[in-house]
Amino acid sequence: MSLIEDKCWAAFEKGDHKEAVHLLPLVKKPNKIRRENRWGNVTLLNFSSMNGWLDVTKDLITKYHFDPHKRDGLGCTCLHWAADSNQVDVLRYLIDECHCNPKVPGEYGDTVLHSVAANAGSLDFMKYLISHHQCDPMATTNW
Repeated sequence: MSLIEDKCWAAFEKGDHKEAVHLLPLVKKPNKIRRENRWGNVTLLNFSSMNGWLDVTKDLITKYHFDPHKRDGLGCTCLHWAADSNQVDVLRYLIDECHCNPKVPGEYGDTVLHSVAANAGSLDFMKYLISHHQCDPMATTNW
């Protein structure tokens, strides 16, 4: 990776929104930046979703052609990453605008509803997932 790509990755990973927004346009192919780590095959979109950066998440998908349905090494999508940090605005965008399916499980059977509930997420959002997307509150994981 180039120095700019390394700096851009670090900004996303650290949650430095200002630096990430500054560096992103300087990277030639941001959708090619990915790293293998404990989650395996992670992209900038994963970190943007986790950080709750709706503006950057939208840009990554629309301008830089990131696939919001792509899975990391544990079978999780950016939707799972947003759910793990209770980023409701990003979750709604990914579900409503990008048509990400909140019922798709990760490698261990965990769905978005599991992630939101496990991380003391919004009760209103849990109700939304159950009533509007038929997420099963009785679903179990493989843990």
